[in-house]
Amino acid sequence: MDFQNNEFSKIESLKSKKITFIAKAIGVFLFVSTILGIINLEIIIIESGKLSAEFKISSVILSVVLLSFLVYFVLKDIIITRNNKITKVIVDQNGLHHYKNETIIESLTFESLYPNPDLKNYDVVLSEGEDVANDICVYYLDSSTNTIIYKAIIFKTPFSIRNGKELKRHFIKGILKFRSDLEVSPKVLDLLHLKNL
Repeated sequence: MDFQNNEFSKIESLKSKKITFIAKAIGVFLFVSTILGIINLEIIIIESGKLSAEFKISSVILSVVLLSFLVYFVLKDIIITRNNKITKVIVDQNGLHHYKNETIIESLTFESLYPNPDLKNYDVVLSEGEDVANDICVYYLDSSTNTIIYKAIIFKTPFSIRNGKELKRHFIKGILKFRSDLEVSPKVLDLLHLKNL
């Protein structure tokens, strides 16, 4: 992108049907394998002559509870995914937007971004932790509650996005261009290969 140009191009998400299919297939495989594993283990326990009746009954109850939780969480995830009607994500001169067809469902605008309340730290940072993925995080004003919120930049799509890193990179370029008052952490710039801007 040319920063000398006053235009800030629009980038749209690209669906990755192959990755979405593979992720769903792995999820189904793991779910079915777990259920079959629990059922097989329960059959082995019930058929065992060495175990007491109390242990077998406790094991059946525990298995039913565990299977119920698994089914509940999978059904809940399916309902959430089916109700998620987001069809694309776009980064443009106003910010990052989630769309349902041609209607904006949710936006994170450059205008809504705020400096870090802790003035000693960067305003756009990389989340840190051993058990979490590296997410780019910002502070923004939530107009519904009128509070400044710390938020990870994530895509809330029911499908995988092929150019997700490019979208985040473009969003950070927009921050650098339109919100020069905000300080972007060098770790974010390194992650997105934006050091030379």
